[in-house]
Amino acid sequence: MVNEENQAAPGNRPVGPQLKKAREAKGLSVVEVAEAQYLRPAIIQAIENGKYELIDTELFLKGYIRAYARQIGLDGNALIADLDRELEPMREEQAQAKAANPLIDIERRRCKKRRVAKTAFWLVALAVLGFLIFAFIYSPSQLANLPGAGAFTGDTAQQNVLESGLNGAVSSIDDDSTTQSTPDDFLPNETNDGDVSASPANAEGALEPLIGAGTGTFSDGEAPADGLGSSPAQTVGNLAAIVDNDILTLDAEEAPQVADNRGRLEIEFIDDCWVQIRDSYGRSLASGLKRQSDRIDLRSETDIRLVIGAANAIGIMRFEGASVDLGSKGIIGNRAEFVLALN
Repeated sequence: MVNEENQAAPGNRPVGPQLKKAREAKGLSVVEVAEAQYLRPAIIQAIENGKYELIDTELFLKGYIRAYARQIGLDGNALIADLDRELEPMREEQAQAKAANPLIDIERRRCKKRRVAKTAFWLVALAVLGFLIFAFIYSPSQLANLPGAGAFTGDTAQQNVLESGLNGAVSSIDDDSTTQSTPDDFLPNETNDGDVSASPANAEGALEPLIGAGTGTFSDGEAPADGLGSSPAQTVGNLAAIVDNDILTLDAEEAPQVADNRGRLEIEFIDDCWVQIRDSYGRSLASGLKRQSDRIDLRSETDIRLVIGAANAIGIMRFEGASVDLGSKGIIGNRAEFVLALN
């Protein structure tokens, strides 16, 4: 009676016997199918015998069955539909077991508290950062306390350079002569006609430190020789520009260039591969069937647990910027399961 019902409704037949029957009809052995799928023979046997609990996850199980069906010429979608009906009782049992287990509920509430605490922490951090930015923007007095800020305050920078140049001029005059002069003696006098001429006292010696070597004296009807500028004001402006450029260059050289790769995982695939990536809390970061040329690039705040269905399908794997040697991770039957710990 049961056989007649199965023949009348082929969609109710177990998936394992369907695969086994089609494999035997093709004349293939379990080992041949396992090698073609890069799996252990025990996986194929577990699928054919209906021992689905031996497979890590339902996602991996469906991927294995699709590949198996494609190899022996069966309809993968129809088999997956049969599998869903076949797994429904097992899913209900697992749901009941979880509901009856108080530890699962405790862990769920603990994870919820962690998420709430983390969210609150970031909200407080953003609020503090926003307050600091607001206080910095609307408090101009803070600019004066920054290193090198005086070079970017416009007229103040030029005034400082002018005072420095005049002080140097005074020192030069003190060394070369026995007369004492004030900074006003070194500035040019403007006549009523608008002509600029040197002051009578010590003008020539005082202007040399500001204008530079080869600069002539200011006299009626004569222009200064080539130097840093055609007047003391232009000379001071050039000196201020030099100081500004030097400070900008130093700030650019001291700017930190730090690349943060903490918790970053990068994977490039060269063939089809089933993967499952979770954090230390069991949350899924990435899972499913990855095709050739697919790429994974993700970050985690905790250690990462990986299950790789086909290790030889991994082209490149980097964790926190360093290459990961899959050969040292204990590959069994081309399958690898390991944990990447944060540095």
